Amino acid sequence: MTTIGDRYVLGGKRDHDRLRVISEIHDGRTRDLLTRAGLAAGQRFVEFGCGLGYVTRWAATQGAAATGIDVNEEQIAAAQALTREAVIDRVEFRAGSVYEPGFEPGSLDVSYSRWLMVHLQRPVDAMRAIYTALKPGGVMVCEEADVSAVYAEPRSAAYEEMREIALSAGRARGVDYAGGRWAHTWALEAGFELVHVDAYHPHYLTGDHKGFWNWTLRNAGIGLVTEGALPMTKLEELIAGMNQADEAPDTVVAHCRMHQIVARKPLGSGPS
Repeated sequence: MTTIGDRYVLGGKRDHDRLRVISEIHDGRTRDLLTRAGLAAGQRFVEFGCGLGYVTRWAATQGAAATGIDVNEEQIAAAQALTREAVIDRVEFRAGSVYEPGFEPGSLDVSYSRWLMVHLQRPVDAMRAIYTALKPGGVMVCEEADVSAVYAEPRSAAYEEMREIALSAGRARGVDYAGGRWAHTWALEAGFELVHVDAYHPHYLTGDHKGFWNWTLRNAGIGLVTEGALPMTKLEELIAGMNQADEAPDTVVAHCRMHQIVARKPLGSGPS
């Protein structure tokens, strides 16, 4: 998938392993955040931009009636297959848009998204749609990236150039891949009350996760080359430079900083 605007640069079967690694890196903190936000058995939970549905399935194991929604129908099919394999009840997946989620106004207790709003041209409108779907007192939980925080130390020219290419690609699509730092302001503009804000910043010296952004570039790079945004020779040069940093035992690679928010729809508020 390489369509611009409110859709990911990445997608398809070749991205499944990358989505699994995202789950490995982030899901522990996500579960802690959702627990802090009050996720409980019997609640109605929805994950927007669910991908392969790891968080949605976990919410169902906590007793929530869980729904995962994504624009990518192929990933929805994969999420459904994984759910059948895991034999988890009270969970469903369907293709759809966060802008028009298809829920009755005031019907949800908890919404969740990760790395979604930074891929949208209209994040405030998306949050307003979530606001409408939530019950008064319901919460929107978001974890959004700031790609400008990716770096290597000792410095890697390849990592620095990759970071700038990623940010420029976002601007060309009308989105902000550093938008995690603004997520709380988007929530306020959409009418929410802020309950909790925080951030974390994964760093790696060794291990399989250290090269995650190199992997991401390799997956997304072919699409950028096809679009004419990046020459193949430059892609190969960047991959080689990032490989050098990833393989160096004394080089630390920092991933994007992840901004966490818990925002509440005020009690006594109407559907929108």
